[in-house]
Amino acid sequence: MTSSRAATSDACGWCRSPLERTRADAVFCGVRCRQAAYRLRRRRATDERASHPLRLAYADPPYPGLAKRYYGREPTYAGEVDHAALIASLKYSYDGWALSTSSKALRDVLPLCPPEAHVCPWVKPIGVSSRTRGLHSTWEPLIVVPAREIEPGVRDWLRAMPARGGGSLMGRKPGEFCAFLFRALGALPGDTLDDLYPGTGIVGRAWSEWCRVSADGMGDVSPTPRGMDDGSCRPSPMAFGYASPSAESDP
Repeated sequence: MTSSRAATSDACGWCRSPLERTRADAVFCGVRCRQAAYRLRRRRATDERASHPLRLAYADPPYPGLAKRYYGREPTYAGEVDHAALIASLKYSYDGWALSTSSKALRDVLPLCPPEAHVCPWVKPIGVSSRTRGLHSTWEPLIVVPAREIEPGVRDWLRAMPARGGGSLMGRKPGEFCAFLFRALGALPGDTLDDLYPGTGIVGRAWSEWCRVSADGMGDVSPTPRGMDDGSCRPSPMAFGYASPSAESDP
């Protein structure tokens, strides 16, 4: 008597070698071939996404619990940001997005994000006063949901000093951060980028320069385009009806 699970002969879907299988739905002869085929399919999907413009967004709201403390006197102050509603809108409205928050708030914000979200640390190589005690946070998490994967790859962390100019708005971002943000998102010229909490406007200006330089075939705007960090203040619009103070983040 022949078992219903008796092996049948066929060809592997990748290497075309004889395939001995006990499962009716088996396609590949082993893990190596299955993974090779998966990588090819993923690369095809990435190339297809690179062939048409995508919608991207960057959100740098006041960090949870700190809106009034740092931005209570701003003319656009409207209370604490509803991060759950903000992240839900990002997931629904955009192909890729990024959100800045604080190391302290990360434990509350990250569970609101989808499983494919990456936590990319921005490490600030700054000193700590000898007159203080305990741990001092010198990094900020950037939560990224990439729109696509492009070559070359990019590391998932950034080492850069805080902005050294461009006004006095708390939490303004340096040009190095902007360049890292665009690469982490997998951004390409032709994409649209909505800066939901523009503050000084540095992210929007960096994006315009990034697209111009990339379209000219000159590479990206790394590390910092000259003049990108002057940070003249612009009014900050309301984003999705949530509080949108005219600053890019909290410290």
